[in-house]
Amino acid sequence: MRALLALSCLLAVACSSPAAEPSAPAAPEAPPPAVVAPDTHATPEESSATEACARVIVVAWSGASHAPASITRTQDEARARAEQLRTGLVAGNDDLATLARTESDAASSGPRGGLLGTYTREDWPAAHEPIRDAIWALRTGAISDVLEAPYGYVVAQRCPVEHVHTRHVLVRYAGARNAGAEITRTREEAEARARELLARAQAPGADFAAIAREESEDASAERGGDVGVTGRGRLAQAYEDAAYALDENGIAGPIESEFGFHVIQRLPE
Repeated sequence: MRALLALSCLLAVACSSPAAEPSAPAAPEAPPPAVVAPDTHATPEESSATEACARVIVVAWSGASHAPASITRTQDEARARAEQLRTGLVAGNDDLATLARTESDAASSGPRGGLLGTYTREDWPAAHEPIRDAIWALRTGAISDVLEAPYGYVVAQRCPVEHVHTRHVLVRYAGARNAGAEITRTREEAEARARELLARAQAPGADFAAIAREESEDASAERGGDVGVTGRGRLAQAYEDAAYALDENGIAGPIESEFGFHVIQRLPE
């Protein structure tokens, strides 16, 4: 009898126990965050800036203005290639300066990493007017849509505005750009002369401006060699690279450009 009661109690407990709760459904996975395209629009300050700097990749087609004879692609093919290059740039897979050196068909800016230069709206080169407004509408660092110009399709980037203030002594040689008939020294002689002037300029207490007035074969000589404050991309590349690498009041040389050999001093802005 006691066994039956015990069994009855056990059965009663079992029967009165609540049924097992069904497992809750797994929470749905959160959707991946939306990809937000970076804002490419210029800030109010950038829109009203006096100057803007641009880098470009030019994709020319056969028959475009100034297109090299080696260009055989059609205009449609040029457009497609420009869009392809832009896609890689916007995705962050490529760097415009690096890409321009191998992909741009612009003979002047391509070797400079696409650097077109730094200009005001008023002195913006007429040949590049089709992209001027697009540059001013861009945020610094942003990539433009594919733009059409007479010389090809353009992918442009607004780059930071930088300035450098320099003065120099120029020693020309026969055959250098703008060297008059009166310049008869050889390139080797010009380099040796520039080294002598560098030593003079670096001597303690030297007056660089006086040396430039006396020795420089450039119109800036009358200003003590002062070239003024210039934006990135406005000077001969070798000269500009050397100038930006200098500390304030530092002197470098001889630096060769297409104009001859330079002894350069960086001045405060």
